[in-house]
Amino acid sequence: MKNILKTILLCSGVALLVACEKDEEKVVMNANARVESNLSASALVLDKTQTNTTALTVNWEEKDFGVNVAPKYTVEIANAAGKKKLLSADKSPLTLTHKELNEYLVGLGLKTGVATNVTVAVKAALSDQRSIVSSEKSLTVTPYFDEIKPSEWGVVGSATPNAWNGPDIKMWNAADGNLVAYATLSAGEIKFRKNNDWGVNLGGSNGKLSSGGANIAVAAGTYKITIDLSKNTYTIETYSWGVVGDLNTWGKTPDTKMSYEGSTASWVAKNVTLTEAGSIKFRLNSDWGTNFGADSTDNPAKALEGDVKTGGNNIQLPAGTYNVSFSFDANNKGTYKIEKL
Repeated sequence: MKNILKTILLCSGVALLVACEKDEEKVVMNANARVESNLSASALVLDKTQTNTTALTVNWEEKDFGVNVAPKYTVEIANAAGKKKLLSADKSPLTLTHKELNEYLVGLGLKTGVATNVTVAVKAALSDQRSIVSSEKSLTVTPYFDEIKPSEWGVVGSATPNAWNGPDIKMWNAADGNLVAYATLSAGEIKFRKNNDWGVNLGGSNGKLSSGGANIAVAAGTYKITIDLSKNTYTIETYSWGVVGDLNTWGKTPDTKMSYEGSTASWVAKNVTLTEAGSIKFRLNSDWGTNFGADSTDNPAKALEGDVKTGGNNIQLPAGTYNVSFSFDANNKGTYKIEKL
């Protein structure tokens, strides 16, 4: 019985060794392996009116890999400082619309309206240890300023800074089709109206709206105000983003409040002062339940701009005064930017 068991174990070991050797052979590339890539253009002026039109196509082909394992591809777009935007792809080609490419380039810090050189390369990876990158292709590109326009609707009333005469607090088109405003209100009343005029206005109660309806009472506070015109409903919820960190002993004193800039869909705090070197993050309603930090391998992050994620790393800053902004989308992906004054 023992001999039989030994024989089984020996055969299993041999089979495993052979399998390992075969697997190892699969990921050994030829010495001459390479990736050849090309771009559909060498110079581009991105156009806001062509949002969904293809602006750039990246093609590539692997040569002499000598293996039958499908590589994982990454298209790398880099600015002059070496900061990269990494785009995963299953196969060639990768196409980018004017809107997509513009967002990536602005995220890399390129100035809008200015022709700037970036490089594009393709990385083919067979594993974490085995990869090859194509030669860099140069692209001269001019991004555009993607300013978001407010809707025709606004918030008016005794609770707003301009009372019943306006101009009204602007409402913005949200991704879900609703209208949204972020506002600090005093105790009073509000309504909603179109084009700063009483010709078309909505009021109501208990979350329901009607044409010419009643004034809506509100307590003093900072709010996210949403209206759904398709259902004639509204919501008013406490909503305030702030900067937290060493500047307020991580919440022992009030957070530095941020204001909403609808034209860039970002939250901004100006003249934020750190008397000593320290770190910051962003949090909602002065509470740690929802917070953003840097999406960075460095902890704390030291870059003055980069990506953010929920619960991300602290962002470390030298002593000084800064303008701080961050933004995020429905998937909680976004960016931050810090400018030293």
